[in-house]
Amino acid sequence: MLEKSSLRHKLSLVTLCLLVIAASYYAMFQHYRSFRFARTDTDLIYRIESKLLDYRLKLRGPIKSSGRVGILAIDERSIAEFGRWPFSRRYYAQAFANLKKLGVQWIGFDAIFSEAERTANEDFQPLFQSLATDKRPANLQRNLQLYLTMQNQSPADLSFQKSLDEFQSITLGYLYYGHPREAERNRKPGETAFPELARMAEASQIMADVPPGRTLHDYPELSRAYGLVANTPGLTAAGRHFGFFSNDNDSDAINRWITLVADVDGQLMPSLALKTAAEHLNREIFVVFDEFGVETVALVSRDNPEDVQDIPIDIRGAGRMLINPIGPGGSFKHISLADAYANNFSDKDRKFLKGSILLLGGTAAGTNDVRPNAFDAAIDGVENHAAAIDNIISGNFLKRPVSIYKTELLIILGVGMLFAPLMVYAHALMSGLAVLLFVVGYYYLDKYLWFGRGIWTFIAVPCLEIIAMGSITTIYKYMTEELERKKLKGAFQHYLSPEVINQMLEHPEEMQLGGVRRELTVLFSDVRGFTTISESLSPERLCELMNDYFTPMTSLILRSGGVLDKYIGDAIMAFWGAPVPLPHHADSAAQVALDMLRALDKVKEDFKNKQFPPIEIGIGLNTGPMSVGNMGSNERFTYTVMGDAVNLGSRLEGLTKDYGIQIMISEYTQKQLTPGRFFTRDLDHIRVKGKLEPVHVFELMRPESFRSLQDLQSFMEHFQAGRQAYQAKRWDEAIRSFNACLLQRPHDGASALYVERCTAYRDHPPIENWDGVYTFKHK
Repeated sequence: MLEKSSLRHKLSLVTLCLLVIAASYYAMFQHYRSFRFARTDTDLIYRIESKLLDYRLKLRGPIKSSGRVGILAIDERSIAEFGRWPFSRRYYAQAFANLKKLGVQWIGFDAIFSEAERTANEDFQPLFQSLATDKRPANLQRNLQLYLTMQNQSPADLSFQKSLDEFQSITLGYLYYGHPREAERNRKPGETAFPELARMAEASQIMADVPPGRTLHDYPELSRAYGLVANTPGLTAAGRHFGFFSNDNDSDAINRWITLVADVDGQLMPSLALKTAAEHLNREIFVVFDEFGVETVALVSRDNPEDVQDIPIDIRGAGRMLINPIGPGGSFKHISLADAYANNFSDKDRKFLKGSILLLGGTAAGTNDVRPNAFDAAIDGVENHAAAIDNIISGNFLKRPVSIYKTELLIILGVGMLFAPLMVYAHALMSGLAVLLFVVGYYYLDKYLWFGRGIWTFIAVPCLEIIAMGSITTIYKYMTEELERKKLKGAFQHYLSPEVINQMLEHPEEMQLGGVRRELTVLFSDVRGFTTISESLSPERLCELMNDYFTPMTSLILRSGGVLDKYIGDAIMAFWGAPVPLPHHADSAAQVALDMLRALDKVKEDFKNKQFPPIEIGIGLNTGPMSVGNMGSNERFTYTVMGDAVNLGSRLEGLTKDYGIQIMISEYTQKQLTPGRFFTRDLDHIRVKGKLEPVHVFELMRPESFRSLQDLQSFMEHFQAGRQAYQAKRWDEAIRSFNACLLQRPHDGASALYVERCTAYRDHPPIENWDGVYTFKHK
């Protein structure tokens, strides 16, 4: 009945896990469909992932820019210097001339000069003076003509146009309206929807590969302009390069993407960022369309057509690039327009300006366009364009490659299938810990495997999948089996070890008399001279001493995955490899043995403070086939191990006193230790009492007890040389080697034992067919 109930619970949990996996996969798949085929970024998954992206960017912190992009700022100082905004364009000419002399390579305009500047009174003043003093008819006629010209076009505009023509490397910005009603509402009477487009399209020259029979209007996902605001005809005529700075933010007003190309009245036009970066790199813009939209945006070198730089874009075909933000506002070098006009630069500024790209844009209140990014809710929009340019020229992109979509779906399936058994079979605390470890671990996996390399992966769905799986299964367990488990634990916790209780709960069919044969590692430890110690203490003090000793030793065993079999008076018996299999149980037991000696050092310090007598212990380890299971009667049984391998482990512990060592291990344990992890000394070949077959034994050594690793190696080399001479019956040579060991470690019991043996054998040689095995007559 108990088995059927357990199976029914497990099947229910498996079903719940599979439903969570299927729902997670379906949700992600539907997101891909909506994001790929619908022009929307407002679905729930995208909103969650966008916020997580912002959070990860903040954790990452600002990054170092290429150092080649800066802001030509229309800041408070510029307004204080030139007057209220918009100030006269006469100041730009001198500023651009100064920047060109300093080696500025390119300037992009994140600003529009859509209306002609009115001629200022100060511009008319010289003309009025000439009219007042010079009454000659010819000069009067010329001055009147000049007056009419100045009324139509101001000297400031003419100076501005001339500066554009002389600088040449300037990208003039413009904006477009992305909605018909917006375009219609802002169009002036008698004005065309796309003023100056022919001149700008001729200068843009994007190489576009569109499938035969299709036009740009056939791609609804491509950003489309229904009208635009251009610079004045004079400025447009003087310009040589153009790019739009219109850009759509996400539904939460954060600028995460930048539109690289747009359909402007059937013409494929580049953005300010794309055009400026391409010209700076001396590359042509090449755009490839597939059946859905923009498939590729690439920059092809004008000097080497085989040199192609691909720009990662979204899968929607909209021709958008993820902005990899450099940091909050002020992350780029700001050059005040007032300083550019006055040529007021430090040596550091002059060094930066040489070969740089500057974006002209407003940063003063009332002139700036606030466009929030992940770092700063009040960052100036010009800095987002600067970040996009910096990403392109440095190749430091944040992207979602096509391959990542399949990877994310596989992660959902793989993580679900991997964690489902854990959620089914683990108890509630372990399930919760697994969820926490997965979320933290997956964050760091993403950080170093993907996000750290500029790949934006969606992490919310796998994390929510595991959280949902853990929550649902935990609630179900609590409502059903967890209540039963608590009842059983409460009933048996005073009689059985936690390991056996858990095994009984997980595998009730195994709770019967009998055992199974497994290869395990067993440990025995014993307090030396315990009888003398017990006689010197009162029963209460003796109990306190043993509790203080047993507590840290037991903790080490349990933490390592071992099973505390029993306390035998002052002795401890433990084993590894059951009931839960351990692939490296010999390593675990050996490490615990060493840790017990280290813990003993602290225990002895505590005993000294409590005026307890000092204690020493011996430890024996053996690995081999043992019978493990429930041993006893039908009324009472215990989970333990039995067999010759267990007995040998007990014998080895007893022989540590003969060799004056603390840990003795058999050859069977030594062979299973991970090479290079532990230091073992070849101790002897022995026959223990009651056994005919010899066994090769080793000492498990504490490296920290030697002054250095070289000291340890020298000691072991002398001891090994002594052992070889001992086996070859070269007694004097063996004695010299063992004495060399005693010079290094005067209290080494094993070396002293061998000196005693060799001296005895030299005086009374062993039998002729002596095999080098020492037979012990006692346990």
